[in-house]
Amino acid sequence: MQGFQHPSFYEPQRRNVQRVDHSKGRETVKMIALNIGILKQKKWLAASAAGLFLFFLLLTFPSAPSSYTSGTSTSTSGSSRADNAVEISTKKISYDKTTPPTVGCESIVIAQQQLLISEYTKILKDIRYVNIWGYLETENKGDAAIWVAQQILLNMLGITTMEVCRYVDRDCDIEKFAGALKEHEHSAIVIAGGGNTNDFYWDDVPSRFKMMAKFPDVPVRSFPQSIYFTKPDKLNQTLTNYGAHPDLQLCARDRPSFDFLEEHFKPQGIDTRLTPDIAFMFGDRHDIRLNTPKKWDILILARDDWEVTKGAESELKEGEGTLTLPTGRTVTYKKIDWKKIPTGGINDEGHKELGKNQRAYAKAMDGFALLASSRFVITDRLHGHIMTTVLGVPHVLLDSKLKKNLNYHGTWTEECGCVRVVDDMGEAMGMAGMFFEVAENRA
Repeated sequence: MQGFQHPSFYEPQRRNVQRVDHSKGRETVKMIALNIGILKQKKWLAASAAGLFLFFLLLTFPSAPSSYTSGTSTSTSGSSRADNAVEISTKKISYDKTTPPTVGCESIVIAQQQLLISEYTKILKDIRYVNIWGYLETENKGDAAIWVAQQILLNMLGITTMEVCRYVDRDCDIEKFAGALKEHEHSAIVIAGGGNTNDFYWDDVPSRFKMMAKFPDVPVRSFPQSIYFTKPDKLNQTLTNYGAHPDLQLCARDRPSFDFLEEHFKPQGIDTRLTPDIAFMFGDRHDIRLNTPKKWDILILARDDWEVTKGAESELKEGEGTLTLPTGRTVTYKKIDWKKIPTGGINDEGHKELGKNQRAYAKAMDGFALLASSRFVITDRLHGHIMTTVLGVPHVLLDSKLKKNLNYHGTWTEECGCVRVVDDMGEAMGMAGMFFEVAENRA
């Protein structure tokens, strides 16, 4: 299977501007000032020192401090703006319920993308060809984004995807799968990323047991996963089967999952890693946010399954309409679970798109377009949060029953200014009201 290369995969990313450490600059200035005092009797040396002082002053106190500070931005100017940025970043701004989310989180998005590249350069060292285990064909735009992001990374590392399967005994030409691995010496099996390494959806984990048993001599790697086990018997079964493979690496996408791997899987001889979710391989996509016409004030991207928490439940029915926020403001909204939205252009009668990469790309781009079509997003989907962060759209995040939303947020995105964590829909609406009030006052 040829790796699909869309031009937008490789568009230049905005430079990750690093703010100057002003404390070091101030110490330099103090030292120079001291030298001037010592040499004040020598006018010609004093003049030189004064010139040097001005030179260092210009270097260490730029007139336009960068706003790329831990994903936050401020509205003040000059040095006070930089100082505010430092203060806000240490507060983990996304828990602040006294201020609304703002636009953008570019520095953190780019940092996570770069970390993924760095870590997988090591994880996939000497691997040139891979078979993917775990392709999932659904309308869940988050699953599609995961698939596309995996291909972005593999293509960037010069690795070719050959065959794809999810099960050994169905929907898979396992002989073709095995033949591709045998044909290429520098090959491996890579488990797709996502949130299905748990004992609730007991489907993908057992399928990996069979895959590992069938290919004991092939290296097995994984893209980032959420790990969640509550049943000792299934955990022990997983440890036994995973531990039997001699060359297995597992990657967690949040700290609690990584800690669980370290405690239970690492003693089995399994290499464990922690990286951001693979969807951050899209990098900063503020261009989609800026170029997408706005259709609604608020998008409510809400789960419609057993993972919905009590706090995320709402009497607001799916569809479009208007609602009144606690501030009294009336806004337009759309409420939907994106797995219910058919992706256009790939299932036309007589012209069905068959390519896995092409289908996933179309779905992922529909997901980004949906999120970018509103001024404010409320979501309890992890990739609703991740993709909205990639876009830089202001939003609020509620947790799911598997805790993967806040586990991820607490590991990687809690300093993003574009998100606020809320406990229930009442708080979400209150935060939306605050957002629109602030936006109006700034207009």
